[in-house]
Amino acid sequence: MTRLFAILFVFLSGNALAFELRIPRSQPGDKGAYFLLDHQRKGDFVTSLHRRDGPSGTGFSRTEINCASMKIRDLGYSEESPSKMKISQGPWYELVAGSSKSDLARFACGLQKR
Repeated sequence: MTRLFAILFVFLSGNALAFELRIPRSQPGDKGAYFLLDHQRKGDFVTSLHRRDGPSGTGFSRTEINCASMKIRDLGYSEESPSKMKISQGPWYELVAGSSKSDLARFACGLQKR
């Protein structure tokens, strides 16, 4: 029920998330937990900020996802905070089924289908 409320909040409040949502994983075994912190959609493209909390620490990543082609590119990473992230646009690449980035893309693209 909480997830449904969070998704409804996203639909009603526009493109940006006001809080974090846990990203469901499709494959067991990863000891990390993934959270979507920001989500902005423009047409078929989603820019996202997410956090991974794992046994070795916390990492923040910013990505751009092409929801039509299901390709992704990295825009930045930091182990300190989103504000310490150096933005650098990487190349587009194919998603690997079951990977954390694949799960992120499926989740983020599914939040606001048009």
